[in-house]
Formats: sequence, C-alpha cells, structure tokens
Amino acid sequence: MSQQLDAPLSATDGLSNHDDRHGRAPLLRRARDRGFSLIEVIITITLTGLVVTGVLVAVRTSIRASSIAYNGGQLETVLANAADRLNRAPQLCDYEQYVDAAALAQGWSASSTSVTVQTLVSNTGNPAADWGPQTCPADVRPFDVQRLVITATTPDGNITRTMTVVKSDVG
Repeated sequence: MSQQLDAPLSATDGLSNHDDRHGRAPLLRRARDRGFSLIEVIITITLTGLVVTGVLVAVRTSIRASSIAYNGGQLETVLANAADRLNRAPQLCDYEQYVDAAALAQGWSASSTSVTVQTLVSNTGNPAADWGPQTCPADVRPFDVQRLVITATTPDGNITRTMTVVKSDVG
C-alpha cells in the first residue's frame, strides 16, 4: 500500500474534481478560486458607475419636471384668482390692487403680477387696431368695454403667463 501512495501523479489526476491523494486541490478548482483580476474589477466599477449616473440624472430630471409643473399650476391659480377678482370688481381705471391681491393670496410678492388696461375704440374686427390704451380718469364711462391683460411670473422667474379678461358694465 505504501507503494501506491508514493506513486507519481498521472496527467489526469490533477484535472479531476477530487483532491489528490496528498490533499491538494486540483488545478481546475485552483483556477476558479483565484478571484477577479484587476481589469475585471475596474470594468465592473465603471459599468456600475455608468448605471448609477444614469439613474441619478433621470431622478434629477424628474424632480425638475415636477417642480416646473408645480410652479405652472400655482401660476395658473394666480391667474384664475386674478381674473375672478377683476370680473367682480367695479369698472375702474386701475386694477393693480386686484391682481396684487391674487399674488399675495398665493404667498407671492405683489411684483410678480401686473395688469394692462385697454379700451375698445372701434369694432373693425382687427384686435390690433380695435383696442387702445386707456387714459384715466376722464375716459372711463359706463358701458365702456375694457380689455384687461393680466401677466404673472413665478417667483423664480422661470415661467410667465398672460390671461386676457374683457370687462364691461353692459348687463
């Protein structure tokens, strides 16, 4: 039996999946257990970094789009509130206090809104020629038709919208 233990290894003994008679791991198992090479680790880190960067860019874009949509919604609320206040106000020369109140109700500064008042001077069907600037106080008469152009800008200055309200005392 001692002769058999001292016999040299054959070529296939090192390639088997079992330990050789001296307790050494076979060549194939040793090759698999070496771990990762430096190049494999660098490639893995690079690919992981690219995927994480892509996800972070997508999250940032989503947050920005959500913020823009939220600000746009607030802007539309200010415009609708201002238009409602102007519709309920008596016919005047200056409506700035009404649109300022709409901005203040939203928590914005009064400087984020403005209103331009124009009077119908003719009815030719040409909007550029039919409306003229209103000069006050002498030209506001009952039953005058006014065009009020409300302009509002978000506090960050990124979005500006306008809304036009036509006002008249004609019942």
